[in-house]
Amino acid sequence: MNIFYRILVAVYAFISTILCGIIMLSPFSDKTIMAAVLDYIDVTFYRSNQYDAMLFVFGIVFLALNIAVLTSGIKGKRSNSYYCTNNETGMIRISANSIENIALGLSKRFNGVKDAKSKVKFTKRGVEINVRLSVFPDVHVPNLCKSVQERIKESVESTMEIGVALVDVSVDGVYAATKTEE
Repeated sequence: MNIFYRILVAVYAFISTILCGIIMLSPFSDKTIMAAVLDYIDVTFYRSNQYDAMLFVFGIVFLALNIAVLTSGIKGKRSNSYYCTNNETGMIRISANSIENIALGLSKRFNGVKDAKSKVKFTKRGVEINVRLSVFPDVHVPNLCKSVQERIKESVESTMEIGVALVDVSVDGVYAATKTEE
Protein backbone atom coordinates (compact mmCIF):
# COMPACT_ATOMS: atom_id res chain seq x y z
CA MET A 1 0.00 0.00 0.00
CA ASN A 2 1.54 3.31 -1.00
CA ILE A 3 1.63 6.47 1.09
CA PHE A 4 -1.44 8.01 -0.58
CA TYR A 5 -3.66 5.10 0.42
CA ARG A 6 -2.19 5.03 3.92
CA ILE A 7 -3.06 8.69 4.40
CA LEU A 8 -6.59 8.09 3.06
CA VAL A 9 -7.08 5.16 5.41
CA ALA A 10 -5.80 7.22 8.36
CA VAL A 11 -8.18 10.10 7.56
CA TYR A 12 -11.06 7.68 7.09
CA ALA A 13 -10.29 5.93 10.37
CA PHE A 14 -10.04 9.23 12.25
CA ILE A 15 -13.35 10.56 10.94
CA SER A 16 -15.09 7.23 11.51
CA THR A 17 -13.75 7.07 15.07
CA ILE A 18 -15.06 10.54 15.89
CA LEU A 19 -18.48 9.80 14.40
CA CYS A 20 -18.74 6.43 16.14
CA GLY A 21 -17.72 8.00 19.46
CA ILE A 22 -20.40 10.66 19.15
CA ILE A 23 -23.03 8.08 18.23
CA MET A 24 -22.03 5.75 21.09
CA LEU A 25 -21.97 8.51 23.73
CA SER A 26 -25.20 10.23 22.67
CA PRO A 27 -27.59 7.87 24.54
CA PHE A 28 -25.60 8.18 27.77
CA SER A 29 -24.73 11.87 27.68
CA ASP A 30 -26.72 14.83 28.85
CA LYS A 31 -29.78 15.19 26.63
CA THR A 32 -29.71 18.98 26.84
CA ILE A 33 -26.24 19.13 25.27
CA MET A 34 -27.32 16.87 22.41
CA ALA A 35 -30.53 18.88 21.93
CA ALA A 36 -28.51 22.11 21.82
CA VAL A 37 -26.15 20.65 19.22
CA LEU A 38 -29.06 19.42 17.10
CA ASP A 39 -30.84 22.80 17.42
CA TYR A 40 -27.65 24.60 16.36
CA ILE A 41 -27.28 22.31 13.36
CA ASP A 42 -30.96 22.74 12.50
CA VAL A 43 -30.90 26.53 12.66
CA THR A 44 -27.46 27.09 11.18
CA PHE A 45 -27.29 24.52 8.42
CA TYR A 46 -30.55 22.74 7.77
CA ARG A 47 -32.58 25.84 7.09
CA SER A 48 -29.94 27.35 4.81
CA ASN A 49 -28.59 26.51 1.37
CA GLN A 50 -25.22 25.75 2.90
CA TYR A 51 -26.62 22.55 4.37
CA ASP A 52 -27.28 21.02 0.95
CA ALA A 53 -23.85 21.92 -0.38
CA MET A 54 -22.08 20.76 2.79
CA LEU A 55 -23.98 17.48 2.88
CA PHE A 56 -23.15 16.86 -0.78
CA VAL A 57 -19.43 17.56 -0.20
CA PHE A 58 -19.31 15.25 2.84
CA GLY A 59 -21.09 12.57 0.83
CA ILE A 60 -18.60 12.86 -2.04
CA VAL A 61 -15.64 12.77 0.37
CA PHE A 62 -16.91 9.66 2.15
CA LEU A 63 -17.76 7.98 -1.17
CA ALA A 64 -14.23 8.67 -2.45
CA LEU A 65 -12.68 7.43 0.81
CA ASN A 66 -14.78 4.25 0.73
CA ILE A 67 -13.86 3.54 -2.89
CA ALA A 68 -10.19 4.19 -2.16
CA VAL A 69 -10.21 1.88 0.87
CA LEU A 70 -12.06 -0.85 -1.01
CA THR A 71 -9.76 -0.70 -4.03
CA SER A 72 -6.48 -0.29 -2.12
CA GLY A 73 -5.95 -4.04 -1.99
CA ILE A 74 -6.37 -4.51 -5.74
CA LYS A 75 -3.14 -4.49 -7.68
CA GLY A 76 -3.34 -2.52 -10.87
CA LYS A 77 -0.74 -4.37 -12.86
CA ARG A 78 0.37 -7.90 -12.19
CA SER A 79 3.99 -8.64 -12.72
CA ASN A 80 5.00 -11.39 -15.08
CA SER A 81 6.46 -14.16 -13.01
CA TYR A 82 7.08 -16.38 -16.04
CA TYR A 83 9.03 -16.08 -19.24
CA CYS A 84 7.00 -17.84 -21.93
CA THR A 85 8.14 -19.14 -25.29
CA ASN A 86 6.55 -21.41 -27.85
CA ASN A 87 8.23 -24.21 -29.73
CA GLU A 88 6.93 -26.89 -32.09
CA THR A 89 5.63 -29.11 -29.27
CA GLY A 90 4.07 -26.53 -26.98
CA MET A 91 4.68 -23.68 -24.60
CA ILE A 92 7.65 -23.33 -22.25
CA ARG A 93 7.27 -21.31 -19.05
CA ILE A 94 10.34 -20.40 -17.05
CA SER A 95 9.63 -18.90 -13.64
CA ALA A 96 11.43 -15.94 -12.17
CA ASN A 97 12.13 -18.10 -9.15
CA SER A 98 14.19 -20.55 -11.20
CA ILE A 99 16.36 -17.74 -12.58
CA GLU A 100 16.74 -16.31 -9.07
CA ASN A 101 17.91 -19.71 -7.84
CA ILE A 102 20.53 -19.90 -10.59
CA ALA A 103 21.79 -16.42 -9.69
CA LEU A 104 21.90 -17.28 -5.97
CA GLY A 105 23.66 -20.57 -6.49
CA LEU A 106 26.31 -19.04 -8.72
CA SER A 107 26.96 -16.00 -6.57
CA LYS A 108 27.34 -18.04 -3.36
CA ARG A 109 30.02 -20.21 -5.01
CA PHE A 110 32.45 -17.31 -5.28
CA ASN A 111 35.11 -17.05 -2.61
CA GLY A 112 34.49 -13.98 -0.52
CA VAL A 113 30.69 -14.02 -0.73
CA LYS A 114 29.02 -14.59 2.63
CA ASP A 115 25.39 -14.17 1.62
CA ALA A 116 23.41 -13.34 -1.52
CA LYS A 117 19.87 -12.38 -2.47
CA SER A 118 18.45 -11.97 -5.94
CA LYS A 119 15.42 -10.57 -7.69
CA VAL A 120 14.41 -11.10 -11.32
CA LYS A 121 12.25 -8.89 -13.49
CA PHE A 122 11.11 -9.66 -17.03
CA THR A 123 11.16 -6.72 -19.44
CA LYS A 124 10.84 -6.26 -23.19
CA ARG A 125 14.62 -6.04 -23.47
CA GLY A 126 15.11 -9.34 -21.64
CA VAL A 127 15.68 -10.46 -18.08
CA GLU A 128 16.93 -8.02 -15.48
CA ILE A 129 18.65 -9.65 -12.53
CA ASN A 130 19.45 -7.76 -9.33
CA VAL A 131 21.85 -9.47 -6.93
CA ARG A 132 22.62 -8.19 -3.43
CA LEU A 133 25.80 -9.50 -1.86
CA SER A 134 27.33 -9.53 1.57
CA VAL A 135 31.06 -10.11 1.30
CA PHE A 136 33.95 -10.92 3.57
CA PRO A 137 36.76 -8.42 4.10
CA ASP A 138 40.00 -8.61 2.11
CA VAL A 139 38.09 -9.19 -1.13
CA HIS A 140 38.58 -6.94 -4.13
CA VAL A 141 34.94 -5.95 -4.51
CA PRO A 142 34.97 -4.57 -8.10
CA ASN A 143 36.61 -7.72 -9.48
CA LEU A 144 34.25 -9.94 -7.50
CA CYS A 145 31.16 -8.07 -8.73
CA LYS A 146 32.33 -8.16 -12.34
CA SER A 147 32.98 -11.90 -12.12
CA VAL A 148 29.55 -12.50 -10.56
CA GLN A 149 27.86 -10.44 -13.29
CA GLU A 150 29.62 -12.25 -16.12
CA ARG A 151 29.03 -15.70 -14.66
CA ILE A 152 25.32 -15.13 -13.98
CA LYS A 153 24.71 -13.65 -17.43
CA GLU A 154 26.57 -16.47 -19.19
CA SER A 155 24.85 -19.19 -17.17
CA VAL A 156 21.29 -17.88 -17.55
CA GLU A 157 21.71 -17.27 -21.27
CA SER A 158 23.19 -20.73 -21.87
CA THR A 159 20.86 -22.80 -19.66
CA MET A 160 17.58 -20.94 -20.17
CA GLU A 161 18.15 -19.48 -23.65
CA ILE A 162 16.87 -16.13 -22.42
CA GLY A 163 18.52 -12.81 -23.24
CA VAL A 164 19.83 -11.12 -20.13
CA ALA A 165 19.47 -7.35 -20.41
CA LEU A 166 21.46 -6.54 -17.30
CA VAL A 167 22.84 -7.95 -14.10
CA ASP A 168 23.05 -5.41 -11.29
CA VAL A 169 25.20 -6.34 -8.32
CA SER A 170 24.97 -4.41 -5.06
CA VAL A 171 27.25 -4.99 -2.11
CA ASP A 172 25.14 -4.48 0.99
CA GLY A 173 27.64 -5.34 3.66
CA VAL A 174 31.15 -6.39 4.51
CA TYR A 175 31.37 -8.88 7.35
CA ALA A 176 34.38 -9.00 9.58
CA ALA A 177 35.90 -12.42 10.08
CA THR A 178 35.75 -13.59 13.68
CA LYS A 179 38.71 -15.29 15.30
CA THR A 180 38.06 -18.54 17.09
CA GLU A 181 39.82 -18.97 20.39
CA GLU A 182 42.00 -22.01 20.86
